[in-house]
Amino acid sequence: MRVEEKIVRDDLMYHSAHGLCRVNELIKENRSGKEVLCYALVPKVATRNKVRFVVADSDLGISGFHPLVSVKEADEILEYLKAGDITAIPGNGEPKVASRFAQENHPWKLAEELLSFSNAGVEIKDKRKRQVLERSIKGLVEELALVFQITLKETATKIRKCLGSLSGISPLILGALEQAVRD
Repeated sequence: MRVEEKIVRDDLMYHSAHGLCRVNELIKENRSGKEVLCYALVPKVATRNKVRFVVADSDLGISGFHPLVSVKEADEILEYLKAGDITAIPGNGEPKVASRFAQENHPWKLAEELLSFSNAGVEIKDKRKRQVLERSIKGLVEELALVFQITLKETATKIRKCLGSLSGISPLILGALEQAVRD
């Protein structure tokens, strides 16, 4: 995981399944006989279910929660989708996040999954693989929309343009982009 600035109360964190959350409080919990720093995260959009996630600082990378990417990094993600190669991005011979592609819900991982499905060129018949693709696209569209402060539709259009001509994009990917805008 990249070296982060210290996370403080009211910082925003994103998860592709849970959406935008706010650090409500920093707490110390006793886990396995050790006192560890934990973040209590609450969804930014309040729901009737009083949901709260408590994530240990050491587990933050594997939990799927991460600070929103910067506008610069979001632009790099779009460039990656266009180029299909992380080293093709100007000034980016080495990824800034050493384990970026190993992080389950990080936007780079979601972009990698989207690109791998679009390059496969075959119809995905496995329901689980389709769900992974749909979740990846939805998470990527939502986070980039938050970062760029534009609508989901505008973000999906940007991603579609980066992937190339409409005739070369899998109908499954086009459908998942449309679904991400509707949800």
